[in-house]
Amino acid sequence: MGRIFIWLMVAFNLSACFQGESDSLRNGVSSSGVSMEVWGNLPYGSSEAQVAASVYLDGSKKALVGGDVVKAYSESDETILRSIENLSGDYVSSLTVLNPMAGLEFEVDFDPEGAREDRWYPVDELLVDPGPGELVGYTSQLNFPAPILLNTPAQNTVYTSRSQDISLSWDANISTEQMRMTAVRECHSGDRSVRWATSTIIDNSGDPGSYSRTISSLIPDTGLLTVALDALAQLSVIVVSAILESYTFGLIHPESISFDSFVIDYCDIGITLFREISGTLGPGVSGGNAIASTSETVHVIFDPN
Repeated sequence: MGRIFIWLMVAFNLSACFQGESDSLRNGVSSSGVSMEVWGNLPYGSSEAQVAASVYLDGSKKALVGGDVVKAYSESDETILRSIENLSGDYVSSLTVLNPMAGLEFEVDFDPEGAREDRWYPVDELLVDPGPGELVGYTSQLNFPAPILLNTPAQNTVYTSRSQDISLSWDANISTEQMRMTAVRECHSGDRSVRWATSTIIDNSGDPGSYSRTISSLIPDTGLLTVALDALAQLSVIVVSAILESYTFGLIHPESISFDSFVIDYCDIGITLFREISGTLGPGVSGGNAIASTSETVHVIFDPN
């Protein structure tokens, strides 16, 4: 039956599937004016940061058209964020960060030629200049928290029972505002496979330095895997998809799968731990959020056979 791809996001405030604390860094999108949701993440040991953004007008997510783009700037690089799906309003890219202490800046800019660089036709043809839109000029600023490095578990640790704990440990940092764990699982059963992700706030008031989850809480034994979407969680999953170089989320319509008929041979589990702090929304931005994070990813295996 082939491969089934699912990007599953936990609804932090509404879903009964939610585990962990509520999200303390995300403010609501304003029903009037311009709101921005931006995220910048720097993985441990990397000079390449992932950036994601969405822009809202009067409470509705807006796809940027004409020559309007979202740009991100570091002290050494700049990038235009590209839509992960046509007119989705969700934008993602990466850029070089040589000095993490300098942070990142996001800006909605008017760049007619840059907006067309990923189109099939030459940028100097079919160039219609409608002038800057009403979202141009709005900004956000991020400064990265301290790097995070997982002490346990070791890469490619094998777990054989659903009752076993995956015990994460790292050096806590006092400046942390919030900790998040995002887990991507790919489980195999004969010639079938299924892939899905969940994102969980594990502490919304600081940095505990450790966290445990059982295999059973990450990989169901029976029942129906269903999808619960929450717009406030979208950017975190998009960021993880950028780390994994997989933009399935937003491009494939999610579906449900019954684990009653899916006998697991083995599962690959990628766990990304985020250390998060809040950034600054620029002048005139009436709602939304800016989040800066550092992260570390560990891969483990569930093999019940």
